Amino acid sequence: MPKTIMTKVVVDEAVSEELARQFLSFLRKKGHDGLDILLISKEHTGMPDSHIVHHLLDDSTFFLTTDRPLHNTLLSQGFKSYHCQQGKFSSQKIKGIKSKILTPLKKEALVLKDDYHPPKTEIRAYLLPSAEKSLKKLRTKRRRIRNHFGGYDNLDLVALTVSWKVTGASTLFGLRIRISTTIGKKGLDASENYFRDQIAPPYRSIAAINYGLILSIQLMLHGVPTIVYYDAPRISNPAHHLCDAEQSPYLKLLATLHENFSDLKFVPSTKGRFIERLRKKLKDLSSGRSNEIVPGYLSEIIKNLK
Repeated sequence: MPKTIMTKVVVDEAVSEELARQFLSFLRKKGHDGLDILLISKEHTGMPDSHIVHHLLDDSTFFLTTDRPLHNTLLSQGFKSYHCQQGKFSSQKIKGIKSKILTPLKKEALVLKDDYHPPKTEIRAYLLPSAEKSLKKLRTKRRRIRNHFGGYDNLDLVALTVSWKVTGASTLFGLRIRISTTIGKKGLDASENYFRDQIAPPYRSIAAINYGLILSIQLMLHGVPTIVYYDAPRISNPAHHLCDAEQSPYLKLLATLHENFSDLKFVPSTKGRFIERLRKKLKDLSSGRSNEIVPGYLSEIIKNLK
């Protein structure tokens, strides 16, 4: 049987161009010259794993990634994958790492696209954290979401649960995001976040909603039908405040965020496992220090938007 000639290197989105060049040099030393290179970050940004396998990989491709579960998945399916860690490239299966279960593609997903991200919104640039570590966490969450569901097109509903609790001179805000799908796959608890901020008592409830909507836009979920389950009666219906004649900066921010959602509803929540779990977690966190709590940043965002 003739040996397959390798023709292309496909580079995963999280891999830098510098690392890709090092990998080409590594392959040349192994006798693979004249390889084309495809950077997913440049040509098919936001591409889910299942689409990568279907559209970009075959017997003649090398794949380079830092995603260990994806690496093991591709090896198990017979593809030639290399994993990079600390500048070293390995084509061996990584022990102790489970392979991913890739989502089958729907018929409409068989068309190759240049960009797999949902429609962008202008405000998002003003909502992103400045710290690279925080940005990396957001990218990791976004990738986890799109790969769990096989792309943003398969998302059906975002359920956002929000509450708050006073802790001394500050307020602890909690929010959870759960996403369901149109393809019959199990829902995903996509994010759980806690912020400590100094907000005047009249604005705590609106601030809680703002934190939830900001996170949703950061994760590019604003184009998916969204229900905000707010902790009632602690929080009143946010929709009633959107038309207030004299708006505070927090209400103005709420109105601005609201405009960026295609389908957004507010629903009071008094009981149920999600709101009760969130209340309990806020109570537990308020009793001591925790690295789950991060400093609030609403005042910074309000300043940026001005």
